[in-house]
Amino acid sequence: MLIFTYIYVKMSPELLKNKSQYKNVLSIMDSSEWLLFISTFIRRKNSVTRIYWVYLFVGLLAGVYMSLSNNVAEIEHRIWIVGLTGGLLLSLLISPVLHELVHALSFKFFGAKTINFRWNWNLFRFNVQANDFVLSKKSYFLICAFTFFLFSVIPLMTAFYATGVWLFVLLSLSFFHALYALKDLAVCSYLYKFPNCYIYSSDEDKTIFYKSLP
Repeated sequence: MLIFTYIYVKMSPELLKNKSQYKNVLSIMDSSEWLLFISTFIRRKNSVTRIYWVYLFVGLLAGVYMSLSNNVAEIEHRIWIVGLTGGLLLSLLISPVLHELVHALSFKFFGAKTINFRWNWNLFRFNVQANDFVLSKKSYFLICAFTFFLFSVIPLMTAFYATGVWLFVLLSLSFFHALYALKDLAVCSYLYKFPNCYIYSSDEDKTIFYKSLP
């Protein structure tokens, strides 16, 4: 805990605003800017996006394999319809809340004092905003990797041991949460090119990216 406290003190908002050491490279304020940001950086070619697209491709193959193994053609239509719809509803109503709750708890752990929750209809997702808070690139990567593993990878792995309606629920949840995580992955994709950078959340719901100067 002392280590994380030390990191938080060193990466304070006051230090980031010292232009001799850190530079503001990008600011994002509203939903339209976020939509442009996500659509731009989810398509950038780097290790983050490659892992993401490989996961979706492997997930598709795994879904086809499990469906064939369970003789999906012989299963009643209502079972896989209920399963796929159930997974979609979980991805829209339950997993987003849990996903953002993990983010909020992580922000509190790393030193955030105030956190606001808000549903964003334009992005169709919850927004978690920690006011006047700084998070390092490594910490953000860790948080995003954990939530993606928890709500996409684990359901896909668990689906191998499921049958009937639960097979389709887990496959659907795994896929739709991967789509929900696009914002996190786009941020990771953007930060990937900077070796030493930080995310600052202001009191005005603005997200600012800083990089350290050589």
